[in-house]
Amino acid sequence: MTNSDDRRSPVESRLQRDIAEVNALGRGGVRVDLSAGSKAVVKALRESADRIGFDSPINAAVHVMRRLDELPPAERGNPIPSYHASASESVRTGRARSGGVDEGVLSLLFERVAPLTPLATVTLTTQVEIMGDGTAYLAEHGWPSPPQRPVHAFTGSPGELLERARVDLADPEVPLEQSLLLLWGARTGSADLVGTQEQRLSVAERAGVRGGEIRRTLSRAGQLASGPEWYAACLYRSMLENLFEGFLGAVAFAVVKPEDIDDVDEELREGLPQAEDAVPSAVPAGVPEGHWWWRAPFARS
Repeated sequence: MTNSDDRRSPVESRLQRDIAEVNALGRGGVRVDLSAGSKAVVKALRESADRIGFDSPINAAVHVMRRLDELPPAERGNPIPSYHASASESVRTGRARSGGVDEGVLSLLFERVAPLTPLATVTLTTQVEIMGDGTAYLAEHGWPSPPQRPVHAFTGSPGELLERARVDLADPEVPLEQSLLLLWGARTGSADLVGTQEQRLSVAERAGVRGGEIRRTLSRAGQLASGPEWYAACLYRSMLENLFEGFLGAVAFAVVKPEDIDDVDEELREGLPQAEDAVPSAVPAGVPEGHWWWRAPFARS
């Protein structure tokens, strides 16, 4: 007899395993007293930060799969418990503000700035929704969606960012997007070419052998183009364009097919104008003129 598990797709099987792992955390809704006032509600949520969870295990598992990569590598670890621990840290220590009330459900946002590397930080926002009976659940955790200002900030000089990215690219344990982000920070932080020829050639050599990660990053830019995560779509596309233009040159087409880039750009052209919550203040300073996708959400007819 065939086991029903044998008929599941790999995605379904993974989802079932993730749901079981979420259940094992023992997190769920926590109860707060809405009549006690906003300060007391925030205090109660902070005290319950390690117990609060999503409204369902499947919702939790989907959020982990979709948004884990937005967290600093140091906060990813074992995905499901690490994602929840990161959300708890935001609730416990983040700056709290109201997200408004929709159909009787109160939203609170907890925002904190987390170190990405010694040279860069990332803003994380956790949304908690409180039902009319005072039961509170996690609703979102990751980059602000939509952001009101750039999600990433850089503390190093452009030269320092370039050298850190060059070193990190040689380490397969460091996610590619972290190195690409540092290169992007170096690009937006300087009007002139940064780094020696040797450094730039080294970046090209080390990035060029990570073609699979480059193609996945390009694919993500296209997938996010028409959703609320417009910032992520633009950022991934710009990080890659910076790599292609500034380092790989024509070698880029040995890693990514030109038609694949064209397909993603077409998705950006069609999807980004639909990003109704996009605001110009979230666009990073120093974006090169040729990176038209950052302007697309504001070019609506």
